[in-house]
Amino acid sequence: MSNTSAYPVRSLRQAGTALRARRTAQGMSQKQLGKITGTAQSTISDIENGVVAASLDVYLRLLEAMGAELSVSDRLSGRDIN
Repeated sequence: MSNTSAYPVRSLRQAGTALRARRTAQGMSQKQLGKITGTAQSTISDIENGVVAASLDVYLRLLEAMGAELSVSDRLSGRDIN
């Protein structure tokens, strides 16, 4: 996959947006992702739309199926630290 962008995630909606961006960048449908991961297409739709909170296990399984991973970093505060 050529799109290796990082997406800041601070809400369910942003998590869903990041998941959708990865999936569509790979040309994968929700149905295809669901088949690979054993997750209902409707559940993937709900996750991508920020309607439902997926367990960390489900989210990681979806990311793994797309060759992605979750990482954690410090938030940029916008202030200088001297």
